[in-house]
Amino acid sequence: MWKYIRKYLLFAIIAGLFMLGEVMMDLVQPGFMSRIVDDGVLGVNNGGSADLPLIWMLGLQMIGLVLVGGLCGSLNNVFVHISSQNIGNEIRKDCFGRIMDFSFPQMDRFGTGSLVTRVANDIACQL
Repeated sequence: MWKYIRKYLLFAIIAGLFMLGEVMMDLVQPGFMSRIVDDGVLGVNNGGSADLPLIWMLGLQMIGLVLVGGLCGSLNNVFVHISSQNIGNEIRKDCFGRIMDFSFPQMDRFGTGSLVTRVANDIACQL
């Protein structure tokens, strides 16, 4: 299995890094929300007065973080699909090559339908 994964390992690592970026953006959001409520709305650090410019600034920063998190999530999906589809394609090619080396009695014993199912469906289900 490693011979298939090794060729696309860089894509899988990049996908993991983008997933990490998405998770980090999700984890930062509650801190911004608490600052909006505590400092902007309740004015805990401002003597009890609300700070509307702070609310706007933090709100716009949160929107930016959401956009960055969404971009990281989308790029994660792109790289995951690149690696998984290519790994599945390589496995199918090797499986088809092995089937083509079968003799006619071996093909009759397994059956054409069974061999087609093995190449198409079983490899897709295992990934």
